[in-house]
Amino acid sequence: MIAVGKSVIGLQRKNNEDSIFVSDNDGTLKTFFIVADGMGGHKAGEVASSMAIDIFKEYIYSKADDYYRENTLDTLVEGLTKANSELYELSQKKDEYDGMGTTFTCAAIRDMTLYIVHVGDSRCYLFRNSVLKQLTRDHSFVMEMVKQGKLSLSEAQRHPKRNVITRAVGTEKRVKADTVIESLYQGDILILCTDGLTTMIDDKTIQDELSSGKNAKEMLGILIDKANENGGSDNISAVIIDLR
Repeated sequence: MIAVGKSVIGLQRKNNEDSIFVSDNDGTLKTFFIVADGMGGHKAGEVASSMAIDIFKEYIYSKADDYYRENTLDTLVEGLTKANSELYELSQKKDEYDGMGTTFTCAAIRDMTLYIVHVGDSRCYLFRNSVLKQLTRDHSFVMEMVKQGKLSLSEAQRHPKRNVITRAVGTEKRVKADTVIESLYQGDILILCTDGLTTMIDDKTIQDELSSGKNAKEMLGILIDKANENGGSDNISAVIIDLR
């Protein structure tokens, strides 16, 4: 398994509110990966995304025994719940952090099984047998409209409110995380990314690049470059996990 991650500011933002984490294969806890896209005034978005990851990591490290038993998914959900609680408490105490929050998508791999905990509109995709499949569901205004049949997917991609999310870590006292469990196979590729990538390039472009046969680092660089070439209107972050 090879995993690479990259986060860039994009072409139109003054600071980078995204944060990513790629676990160390030689560390205490192996093979879990996170992307988070923060929001909030001043630098609250940067604080939210990085703090959520730090709290989550610390909790998972403290519960390593549970993580490696049959409680992997429960442990991940508990870690995200703790991150939500601490971010929310901070936002209530300090005016400069009022309203801060973050998307959060974590993919953990244990014994060739993928466990996902997810809040917001950052995504996790699975690329298998030349087909790209989105494993997470966006918690966003436009996806709710698609679900209700009021927008097509192509209309949602261009909608002016496409960046409005309906669920985030830290904005409410409690948060409900989506969870996914998926069997993995040799040859699979996973990609986690913030909406700075997916609003600038479509799924077909991602699928075509993952079909190219290049190594993970090359594919990641090309995808981020293409997002910038198409406008780079937001911070762009992605992690590619290559099981080939």
